[in-house]
Amino acid sequence: MKRMYIKNLFVAVTLLTSSILMAQINVDPGMGTLEAAIATNGAETYILEAGGWYGLTSIIEINDPTVIKGVETDGMPAIIQIGNDNAGTIFPWMFRAFADLTLKNLFLTSQDLVGSPGPGVIELVSKSRLVIDNCVIDPAGTNTTVGGASSGSKLFFTNCEVYRNGHLDTPNDGGLFYGFAWDTLYVENNTFVSTGQDLVGTHFHAIPNNKFIWINHNTFFWHDVWIKKSYNDQNFYFTNNLLHDISLYAQFYEWGAFFPDYKLGNNMLSLACIDTLVTGGISETLPSDRRVFWEYNLQYNSPPTLDLIRFAKEEHNTDLYFLPMLWDDDTPTDYVSKPIVSPADSSRENRILADDTNWPYMIYGNNMYDIDPGYNESRIYDLSDSAGMFLKGFYGDVFFGGDGDGKGHPSYYWNIDDWNDVPANYFPVTWPRFDGSYTNETLLSASIEKLPLGDLNWFPEKMAEWKNHQSAIMDHILALNETQYTAVGLKNINISEQFSVYPNPANDIMQVSSESALSQLKIYDLSGKMVKQIKLSGELHKEINIFNLKNGAYIIEAETLAGDSFSMKFLKN
Repeated sequence: MKRMYIKNLFVAVTLLTSSILMAQINVDPGMGTLEAAIATNGAETYILEAGGWYGLTSIIEINDPTVIKGVETDGMPAIIQIGNDNAGTIFPWMFRAFADLTLKNLFLTSQDLVGSPGPGVIELVSKSRLVIDNCVIDPAGTNTTVGGASSGSKLFFTNCEVYRNGHLDTPNDGGLFYGFAWDTLYVENNTFVSTGQDLVGTHFHAIPNNKFIWINHNTFFWHDVWIKKSYNDQNFYFTNNLLHDISLYAQFYEWGAFFPDYKLGNNMLSLACIDTLVTGGISETLPSDRRVFWEYNLQYNSPPTLDLIRFAKEEHNTDLYFLPMLWDDDTPTDYVSKPIVSPADSSRENRILADDTNWPYMIYGNNMYDIDPGYNESRIYDLSDSAGMFLKGFYGDVFFGGDGDGKGHPSYYWNIDDWNDVPANYFPVTWPRFDGSYTNETLLSASIEKLPLGDLNWFPEKMAEWKNHQSAIMDHILALNETQYTAVGLKNINISEQFSVYPNPANDIMQVSSESALSQLKIYDLSGKMVKQIKLSGELHKEINIFNLKNGAYIIEAETLAGDSFSMKFLKN
């Protein structure tokens, strides 16, 4: 992969916190105020009060590039709640996007005032760019958080908490990002709690050809089945994630027959579908240039959920298995209810990832199983107990002829909505919603940068450290480098002290200061094009004339004589 592509992607990610040059319109809380303001003013930035409630009287249609931001707060964000039509039917979506949309610092609840959950949150109708940053979505809908039929869209989903996507009554309940092929799907530093069948899904195992999927430093609790149920994805990076009780719905061996690669020997399914194209008359040219990088992840299945496998083994004749990250010899034996000599023999994913000749850019390694993170919030373990009872009741009642453990299975809500004593028939009013921090020493330095696995928002000091090196870490991963990136945790550089740019925003002149001798400075625009380069000879301070730069957001990259590099966003007014 060319470095310019890497830089372009990093620049695109920095847009999440960039100011957009639109008029800012303050919207008062209340019923219908937000959609009325958007319908009147069109493409603007709408500012919502922290803690204010904004009830929807219609689906918000985005026909022009639009930004909706809550005032940043440490408390309850601005709440946007779905509504009902004149017949009392809940809207199928909260937003319907025909153009670019940015949502930031918001609490989105797809549940009406009588407690009925809606189908989904955002429908992408036309090819567009969607940015969702620092938002809480609870519930996320009974089918799809972000969906539609608009192939080629870009989604940047960062620093969010997502609760209750899917209905959980069966394993077939849609997915979070579902239904079409993505140009770019960038998912980083989020926590997903009690979610549906797929994270990245397609309609019944279709072959959508996603161009770029980046899933990094996320925490998943109680997810139904797959991470990715799509084939022929060109670039797929899954790194530094923590998976807690994922793939709750155990599989029957015969279910593998529904998958396109079943006849090629993929009898046992894994969390991600990565198979080559030899179906539907399409054949992949080998050696393949597709990239898969699945590294530095933990899959933890708690004792109450693993008890389902024991339940099937000891009390029934029907065999079950949980989906692992990959069927190889590291897969725990208690993920299956019948003994198998070599899990890898039945896994086409394993054979592909082990074949460096035909698939040289598909890499899997440095992953772990079943290490208890030691969560600070004890109710996480209580919910795992609840999930275990749900599973035994579901399989006992539905698949094993009604002779389960007699406990039945709980409702869709799974007590998640009682997390902070919030009644199910009212929009969420309690803050904070969750605590995903943990204490296990191994996991606190187990990522590719020797930082905690999972969502780094639960570890603010480590998040700041990660941000200091974000561009270099991303380059490290995109280069398919399996070794740990050693700058984080060893140098422990505070970038605010090491390298600074001021004023920011700047007009015509900008000052750059560094504690290390500089060799050069480079400035990139938002397309990734280098617009200015300044050679230096060890200076610690440099005044830069940016008079000729157009107004907007840029990235300045500094390189030191020692070979280190730092990147920082700045705005030109």
